[in-house]
Amino acid sequence: MTHIEKTGTSLEQVIRSFKQEHKIKDWELKYEVIKQPRSGFLGLFASKKAVVRFELPSIEERVAVFFENLLHKIGIMYDSVAVKMEGKTIHMEVKGCKESGFLIGKNGSMLETLQYFTNRVFEDEKSLDRIYLDANGYRERKEAAFLKQYLPQIKSAKAKGKPVTLEPMNASDRRIIHRFVEKDKALKTLTLGEGDMKRIVVFSANQSEKEVLSQTPKKFDRKRHPKPKPRQRRKQGDANQNS
Repeated sequence: MTHIEKTGTSLEQVIRSFKQEHKIKDWELKYEVIKQPRSGFLGLFASKKAVVRFELPSIEERVAVFFENLLHKIGIMYDSVAVKMEGKTIHMEVKGCKESGFLIGKNGSMLETLQYFTNRVFEDEKSLDRIYLDANGYRERKEAAFLKQYLPQIKSAKAKGKPVTLEPMNASDRRIIHRFVEKDKALKTLTLGEGDMKRIVVFSANQSEKEVLSQTPKKFDRKRHPKPKPRQRRKQGDANQNS
């Protein structure tokens, strides 16, 4: 938490200026008035400006406050919300949730909805790429079970240094693979294909994407599309014979 003092001719002007400069929402605003503004008397005394000390929360704190307010509004009881920042990604987990079934929803649908909504609220933040939500370790258990089937292939890509192309999967499942591989500096990922179901290529960090694509089967390569055959012009003699 950072503290910033601002001055201005009126409290309203100082507060408005601070909110615009730091893109602070009303529900995030915390401040203390140090000095009230006061106009001079008959021109004999100088007027005094308003002085306000603001609390400037970090992006983690802002996201956490928003999400906690959201949980309160939908009536979710919990013990705490753990927040962790990794690069430009925030991971939040609701712990000690009394209504975890409702918060998670069928196959995680409610959690996905809250995650999508929270990401939309902070989508203009340049210091933030994505927010992930979890409740009572639900996603962690689900992702561990999902990853288990792909670990042999991922380990093979690392051990042999050869690209491995995984089966087509939806965006949510692809994010799990990407996040897992990101933790290993020796590996990288590349997405191939079109539409909702795409493939992920896991490859050595020592290789370039161009090199990996050259080793990928053509049917998987997003950059290799068959060129249409040029239309053949009929000779004038052929055209006359058909007329």
